[in-house]
Amino acid sequence: MIKIENEKLVVLINRFGAELKSIMNKENGIEYIWPGTEGTFKKSAPNLFPFIGNIVTGVIDYPLGKEERVTLPMTKHGFARDVDFEVLELTETTVKLQLKPNAYTEEKYPYNFSLIVEYILVEDKVYHNYYVKNNGVIEMYYHIGGHTAFYCNYNGDKNFENYYIEFQKQECDLYKIDERNNSFLSSEVQRYSLPEKFMLSKEKFLKDALVFEGLNNNTVNIKHLNSSHGVEFTFENLNTLAIWTNVDSSEFICLEPWAGITDFTENSNRVEERRHIQKLNSNEQKKYSQIIRVY
Repeated sequence: MIKIENEKLVVLINRFGAELKSIMNKENGIEYIWPGTEGTFKKSAPNLFPFIGNIVTGVIDYPLGKEERVTLPMTKHGFARDVDFEVLELTETTVKLQLKPNAYTEEKYPYNFSLIVEYILVEDKVYHNYYVKNNGVIEMYYHIGGHTAFYCNYNGDKNFENYYIEFQKQECDLYKIDERNNSFLSSEVQRYSLPEKFMLSKEKFLKDALVFEGLNNNTVNIKHLNSSHGVEFTFENLNTLAIWTNVDSSEFICLEPWAGITDFTENSNRVEERRHIQKLNSNEQKKYSQIIRVY
């Protein structure tokens, strides 16, 4: 486990999946990240690349230039969460980890990529940055996103219904789970009046995640009804926000900002036809960020 630290925070990151495993606030002693040791969700903050969610047919069809194509299998949420990253840089307050193609990824994804996952501590904030680069000569397609599980256990209170997400009160789009198959979304969206105080309950997630688009504000807060402690969560270049928890007794809420989206039941296998697909030309790089402030 890799440890970085400053005067306010101690943060742990696992090389496996470049996964954030702990944010401990030195001032209040609160652990803000779900440890993944109980219940059925055994991860803490998996990084999702090169695709988000379930793949409707289990395979994706990629163009390799103008004429050639290849169809390869893809696992749920991609492969980045299931492989070791190389440590490129480590200081007291920063770590930079990298994934490049290997024998495992080449069976699933045809492009010559690099994915850098970077964590930087600045006072009471953790900057969690992604850098995706196309190292090949042909156009590259992908999705990327986060899946951070925040521990709902402030001051020993594990009552999930005492926690809420604070949004900017607004209208946005909500994707519905497809009634025919709960593993996928319906491509039809409904307008949703998002309250300022979105109270958490397990019942809201009986059919899986809630997936929002069109948020006017890219900062939300996780708060407790009877505590001054919480999390301020900001996301940049990630246009979709899913929130999810397991309906078992686990005490966490996942905030999942995505540049991309999980499959719809009627999805095409062709990668270029996928909703919110990201593209990079040869030698092009793009940055995506999550910023976590704990208090």
